[in-house]
Amino acid sequence: MIVQQGLVLGVEAIEGTDQLLHRCGALRREGAGGVLVKVEKPGQEIRADRPTIGPRTVALAAETGLRGIAVEAEATIVLDRDEVARAADLAGLFVVGIGQL
Repeated sequence: MIVQQGLVLGVEAIEGTDQLLHRCGALRREGAGGVLVKVEKPGQEIRADRPTIGPRTVALAAETGLRGIAVEAEATIVLDRDEVARAADLAGLFVVGIGQL
């Protein structure tokens, strides 16, 4: 989901994270950018489908005007962790682990 200023701009559906980011770019509000939040969905089949981010997620989040990404700690797969950190630093985005919602 993407949240900005206490408002949910979009929730990820079957389309996946990339399309969520593209869709919500047009919904961006004035002021501080939003945050992409990636957590396990209730009843999600974790053996085959885990929340995942990677360098592309960071690049698209930056293009969308987000200010950061929050992922569920110990539940989210981070592809190429070093590149995610480098790309986030270069883009001025934060990436943070959060507890289960």
